[in-house]
Amino acid sequence: MISSPSALVSCALIALSSIALSACSSDSSPSKSVDPSAVTFNEISAAGDEWLELYNAGSSDFDLGGYGITDTDKVTGEPRVDKAMRFPIGTKLPQGGYVLVLLGKGKSTPGPYSADACLPGVAKGCFYALFSVSETRGEAVHLLSADNSKVSSIIYPANLNFEGGVGLSACRIPDGSGDVTTCKSTPGAANASP
Repeated sequence: MISSPSALVSCALIALSSIALSACSSDSSPSKSVDPSAVTFNEISAAGDEWLELYNAGSSDFDLGGYGITDTDKVTGEPRVDKAMRFPIGTKLPQGGYVLVLLGKGKSTPGPYSADACLPGVAKGCFYALFSVSETRGEAVHLLSADNSKVSSIIYPANLNFEGGVGLSACRIPDGSGDVTTCKSTPGAANASP
C-alpha cells in the first residue's frame, strides 16, 4: 500500500517509464538485505548516444531507491556527489535485470522516461543523467549509496578500439562479472562480442 503523496508520484513516474522494474514500494529506505556490490556497471557507450547499463548479478531484486550515479570531478578525482542522478524511491532492479541510463542530457530533467524517449530499438524505458563521459580520454563513473559512499565504479577505457558508427561499446562478458572489453552495443540486454 502506498502511504504518502511522494511515494505515489514516484510510483507514477516509474510506471510511466515502462521499465521492467518493480516499483511503488512505500519503504523509503534502500535495500539493506541485499549486497550492493551485486549491482555492477555492465556496459557503457560514450560514442554517439552516451549511455550506461547497470546489471543485478545478485540472487534477489535490489532496491535502487536513493542510490545515484555520477562522473568524476576532474580536479579532485572524486565522485561528483552534487551532480549525481538519483533513482526514485521504490526503483527495483530485478535479479538478472538491467537498467539503462542515458548520459549527456544536460538540458533535460533527470529521472525515468518511457521507451519512446530512450534509444531506438530498446523496448524498455530509461533514466536520464546530466553528466557526460569522455570517449577520448576515458573517465570513471560511480554508483553511490544513499549516504554518498562509493559502491562501485567503472572506467570508460580510452584505449579500446572503437570506430565511429559501428555500434560498439565497452562491456563485461559475462554480464556483471567479466573484464571490460569491446562489445557489440546491446543496451538493456545481454552483452555480446562484436
